Amino acid sequence: LDVDDDVGQKKRLAFLDLLLESSQSGVAISDEEIKEQVDTIMFEGHDTTAAGSSFFLSMMGIHQDIQDKVIEELDQIFGDSDRPVTFQDTLEMKYLERCLMETLRLYPPVPIIARQVNQEITLPSNGKKIPAGTTLVIATYKLHRRPDVYPNPNKFDPDNFLPERSANRHYYAFVPFSAGPRSCVGRKYAMLKLKVILSTILRNFRVISDLKESDFKLQADIILKRAEGFQVRLQPRKRMAKA
Repeated sequence: LDVDDDVGQKKRLAFLDLLLESSQSGVAISDEEIKEQVDTIMFEGHDTTAAGSSFFLSMMGIHQDIQDKVIEELDQIFGDSDRPVTFQDTLEMKYLERCLMETLRLYPPVPIIARQVNQEITLPSNGKKIPAGTTLVIATYKLHRRPDVYPNPNKFDPDNFLPERSANRHYYAFVPFSAGPRSCVGRKYAMLKLKVILSTILRNFRVISDLKESDFKLQADIILKRAEGFQVRLQPRKRMAKA
């Protein structure tokens, strides 16, 4: 899944590109823009990662058969080694990544995002005009559960992110980090960090949950979370016997 793809007629520079261009050509960037982006990096890098990893572990605890496949993949990568995770290892975590993507689809850490329209636009789908200055709110949680995009949208199915299934899916049908030139600048770092954290946990523990998804009491503040807390248990795994 390429999180850098973008669609649209007008190409805009991403914020990091603007910073690089500014250092090279003196393009002015306001203090407010820098402050907002730094706030975003700090915010997205902590609370959202915590929420994403917590929901992932909850799903592993509920879907033991899927957790078995993740553990099998990790055992193939690491064997009985206790070595730290490398970047190359994360590239081999194909099934874990699909499970993580599916978790972010069903439980996006940021359940709504907003954008301000700087100039009047006409929606190509129905011809309606949106005036300049309008604030648009996108319900990521609802968008990710559209039945016309995801069959059985409420079912946890990592195969939704098989290459053949996602190839023809609209880029903006999956936006846990927002999308476009103003998307989260830390999205690749967040995915890398989540892979390292979650693979380390599952190499050493099996996750167990006594609750089902229907028991979740979702609470949407700025970050999506479970009002009752993330109630899972970690059971130490019997590591593979050394040859």
